Amino acid sequence: MKIITMGCDIFKKEPNLVKIPEPVVVVGDIHGQYYDLVHMLNKAGDPQKLNYLFMGDYVDRGIFGLECMMLLIAIKINFPKKFILLRGNHESRNMTESFTFREEVVNRFDNQVYEAFMELFDALPIACVVDEKYLAMHGGISPELNMIEEINSVNRFQEIPLDGLFCDLMWADPMKDENAKHGEFAENPERECSNYFGKKPVKKLLKQNKLMSIFRGHQVQVDGFKMHRWGNKDSFPYVITIFSAPNYCGYYDNKGSILILDEGNL
Repeated sequence: MKIITMGCDIFKKEPNLVKIPEPVVVVGDIHGQYYDLVHMLNKAGDPQKLNYLFMGDYVDRGIFGLECMMLLIAIKINFPKKFILLRGNHESRNMTESFTFREEVVNRFDNQVYEAFMELFDALPIACVVDEKYLAMHGGISPELNMIEEINSVNRFQEIPLDGLFCDLMWADPMKDENAKHGEFAENPERECSNYFGKKPVKKLLKQNKLMSIFRGHQVQVDGFKMHRWGNKDSFPYVITIFSAPNYCGYYDNKGSILILDEGNL
């Protein structure tokens, strides 16, 4: 319990919208795949020398969500400014009760430990500005978001709601390429909440906030990542999706990826 409480106290002091400079390793969904997480950390580099940004979904589906969380919290305690953990849609009571993390924790410990994790999840920041050029979150953008500083007005210390800015940051998805070129926002029946977003609102948000691109996770990718260029194959991507759990659920046969930003290069 002590390590969970120590981590929670650190997260509670962070703003909704955190900032981190390069060099930085950006990591997508982990989903309880502990051995893949350890392999990735060994390959990517020492957190004493690099910054790390994790974009949520540390638990559920994979069987080692507890080990993933304890390792990440321990590193956070040792490198609080260099190791950023954002909240994902699975860092919630609703999702962990519907999937595997609650059962995993209660079977191995008890409900008190589970509730301590839920308090920690409620304290996780919900977005990050990377090197003053990129906006990162787990899910996507929202029709309620114009200036990124508005993210700091969200009450994050609660269960993730089913609509609004907080929900969209956790749950939204980019439109399919053929729809995104001219698309704005549309309902997202696949998620049963939030929205799909297209090129127009992304381009507007980036321009208004003097940003280059958006980093996000949330969706499994065959190659471990996707560059959403939306109409111009030679342009810098408007959105980059990163998924870091290879062979997701032992079913998808996908690669896992990370993004490294160093000296302005991806």
